[in-house]
Amino acid sequence: MRLEKRIHALETRLITDPVVLHFADGSTRNMCGRGDFLLSLALDARGGADLSSGRAAQLELIRQSVYAQEPGGGHMIELLQCLLHASAEAGAL
Repeated sequence: MRLEKRIHALETRLITDPVVLHFADGSTRNMCGRGDFLLSLALDARGGADLSSGRAAQLELIRQSVYAQEPGGGHMIELLQCLLHASAEAGAL
């Protein structure tokens, strides 16, 4: 029983509620991740590293969204949008 409690505690820390992205056409998409999922996306957005197609697609969805509901009322999506739009503007110069 002790092992089961430890696994449950670990899962509770690692699995987060989904982020709900809202788009201009009224549609929504859920993004799920574990732990520091959004932070790692932010690092990917600014790191200039080669992104997997899945990570690039996630960043594109964030860039296109107009509003996001994050667990606990966070604002990481807004920060990511600022980074993504700044990168796009810098690339256009």
